[in-house]
Amino acid sequence: MPKKINKKIFIVEDDKGIIDVYKVAFKAAKINTDFFENGQKAIDSIKDIKSGKILKPALFLIDLILPDMNGVCILREIKGNKETSNIPVFILSNYTIQDSKELDDLKPDKIILKTNITPTQLALTVEKQLNKS
Repeated sequence: MPKKINKKIFIVEDDKGIIDVYKVAFKAAKINTDFFENGQKAIDSIKDIKSGKILKPALFLIDLILPDMNGVCILREIKGNKETSNIPVFILSNYTIQDSKELDDLKPDKIILKTNITPTQLALTVEKQLNKS
């Protein structure tokens, strides 16, 4: 029997206004979401995935600028563990990192500038990724 794929996505975003707008856009697109308002909560969710307490999401959307850590730390945690390394990760930020040395050899699946995409377009982009899996 094929393994059931979780179509929920995890979004790491600290701006409550942006969270509210994204909730509306993803609900309209019928995409289930869990929001984490800081990096530590996202890291805790990764630990819960590794221990089997929760299902892994179909995708992580991660803001880079968070109150407690840089989003790259979360990307490193996801991609550095065999239980989570195959989860697609989209960086969603107003901070560009394409030319940054901070990623070293880590590469997110997609980098999206918040200022270049509407919430509805973001939901469509995520939906396309979910339909790939």
